[in-house]
Amino acid sequence: MVALAAVLVVSHLRRRSSLRTTIAWDRVGRALSAWLALVVSIALFKPLGFVIGFALLTYFLVAVMYRRPLKVAAIVALASTAAFYLVFSLGLGVPLPTGPLGF
Repeated sequence: MVALAAVLVVSHLRRRSSLRTTIAWDRVGRALSAWLALVVSIALFKPLGFVIGFALLTYFLVAVMYRRPLKVAAIVALASTAAFYLVFSLGLGVPLPTGPLGF
């Protein structure tokens, strides 16, 4: 992934038109917000468990980043968390971090 990212950076810098464009700070802010949400959710894995931390991350991404209705965000968060739990924990037997509630 690092090598492919380096190729993308080099190819972007080689283009002359890219030197004239300005940085879209709103897009940078959105990307950094998503990374911050990921960091916070990872930090919450130990105290809350993977299921709750991942559900909160998914809810934030759908509700805030994609600006979808809160009901849609809740449904997507529950469905994706359940699917992730079923595939990794039950299907593959990979132990996920558990919180005080046991999941």
